[in-house]
Amino acid sequence: MLANLKQAVAAVEMDECLDSLVALSKPTVELIVSEQPFHVGCSKFGGSPDVPMNFVWPLHKFGSYRFICQIDLSEMPDSCDKLPPRGLLSFYYAHDEDGELFWGDPNYVRVFHFDSNETLQPCLSPEAVRIGGSRRIKLEAGADIPPWPCNASALATWPIAEYYQDAYWELRMRLHPGRGYLLGYPLNTTLAYDPTPGPDWSSLLTLGSDNDLEWCWHDGDWLVTFINGQKAIAGDFSDIRADAG
Repeated sequence: MLANLKQAVAAVEMDECLDSLVALSKPTVELIVSEQPFHVGCSKFGGSPDVPMNFVWPLHKFGSYRFICQIDLSEMPDSCDKLPPRGLLSFYYAHDEDGELFWGDPNYVRVFHFDSNETLQPCLSPEAVRIGGSRRIKLEAGADIPPWPCNASALATWPIAEYYQDAYWELRMRLHPGRGYLLGYPLNTTLAYDPTPGPDWSSLLTLGSDNDLEWCWHDGDWLVTFINGQKAIAGDFSDIRADAG
């Protein structure tokens, strides 16, 4: 983690801030597009999910949820202890072409944890949400730093000088080369507030918009999702909060 952070800090010429940035940093799992072949249960963006035989496709009041991605937890870096060590995480969002749903609505994002002893099989998405491409991804250890503070009280104790603000944004983007990651801090471009629901909540999955995958979060911004940290470790993904900006 620190090696990635130090390299990125040097690239944006913020070396004098390194100690402060290390203190602020959190580990991430970067989701990097890969040329590896697809197989049942592999980590991937888009397409159709691999699910147990008894899986019932989730519905919301306006239609079907759309599959976002699946993460093979056995591929997680050894340093990650914030998620279950085994099984498959399967992510979905409440697709709605008419704009009746809001990013912050309850259950806008749903996550299923399939245990490693469950037999998985490909499941074709419902036709209405069978859109966008698919990409194989690999999981790599990374690092993140928090969003630049957006209020005066937080800025009063902020250890990074204001003239580094543009370089700081570039640094965050360098830390997330795949425009998708687990854990770390939420990333956004337009929200004038911290979307984290509370002190016991952790960033779960953060995704940038992508034309090929047909993801457009808040006019081309970022989708951010959260889970209670203790529930994540226990494998309980029944309560996910989301926002976008």
